[in-house]
Amino acid sequence: MAKVKRHRVKGSERIMENIRAQRGLDRKRHFEQGGTLVEWMGGPRTKTKNQKAWDNKRLGRKKVVIRER
Repeated sequence: MAKVKRHRVKGSERIMENIRAQRGLDRKRHFEQGGTLVEWMGGPRTKTKNQKAWDNKRLGRKKVVIRER
């Protein structure tokens, strides 16, 4: 897949570099203070499936068979 070129506002790359550097320092300090990866990343993303909605979606996508009499 080709990369999409996006127009950037002049000077935004410098601002983003500063933000990235600050986030790196924050991460380093977090782990130096005994923080865990789960605390930093926010834990696992668990999601339960809505079985009724899932079944209805599957039913709606079945092949339609027209019977001739």
